[in-house]
Amino acid sequence: MTEPRIFQSPPHFAPSWLRAIAASTKAPKGELTLPRLDMELLPQPLDAARLGNYRALCGFSDGPTLPPTWPQVASGALHMQMLTDPSFPLPAMGVVHLRNHIEQFQPIAVDAPLHYACHLEPLRATDKGDEIDLVTDATVDGKLVWRAVITMLSRVRKVKRGTPPSKLVVTEPTGPVEPLHTIELRVPEDLGRRYARVAGDFNPIHQHALLAKPFGFKRAIIHGMWSLARAVAACENDLPAGPLAIDVAFRKPVFLPSTVVLNVARGAAGLEFVVVSKNGQIVHLRGTIRPLA
Repeated sequence: MTEPRIFQSPPHFAPSWLRAIAASTKAPKGELTLPRLDMELLPQPLDAARLGNYRALCGFSDGPTLPPTWPQVASGALHMQMLTDPSFPLPAMGVVHLRNHIEQFQPIAVDAPLHYACHLEPLRATDKGDEIDLVTDATVDGKLVWRAVITMLSRVRKVKRGTPPSKLVVTEPTGPVEPLHTIELRVPEDLGRRYARVAGDFNPIHQHALLAKPFGFKRAIIHGMWSLARAVAACENDLPAGPLAIDVAFRKPVFLPSTVVLNVARGAAGLEFVVVSKNGQIVHLRGTIRPLA
């Protein structure tokens, strides 16, 4: 295991995106080994304006603690650095977010000195492409307060071997349920660009229809993390008081622009949420928020 690369301040997104563009024609074949790429970011002063914009875009209210999804945004520069590292064997452009698992072990104060540590798990070659798990730990004075596993799919290679089991177990809703909220969400055409300015994720599939089409999308799609954050924000007054776990599986993309419906209910697994098309025929994402034992 190599020594982690430690950043005193967040790496700039621009060089990462330039590397991503330069590597967009990568066409790896055969067996691949995914490097672990340990990277750390030392605690940073809070960017209050950025957090405020994030809350407004995703529907979170103001308060003394961070939204449970915020640390993933705050560590996004590290994630992009990893996916565009010269040793990363796949092109970062067009990578799709499949699943997300978040564990928050305690409420996190907005001024908490968060130290982030990230690494990649071994790659899984599947008949749909290569699955990649990116793990992020956030600590305060050495104590683990937050952890996330992001599962992504690169569709550059498709290997006919089935899908090996993921280490990420996503808890999905199970009935019966008690309905809590139904919210119609209008997702405007420019939301991908607005969210990218806050989160730093300028993946072309989220920016404009013309940029998304080369990656197989008829129009641009909204970031999965915006959809998840919007669902969590709708549950804000019903969240567990203590440690919690958030699971989500992204099923179908939410195209820009569109109108979708968010349904929230209380079920056996905790809070359950689902985002569906306006006619209810397409499930875009499904997940749970539950107390963490």
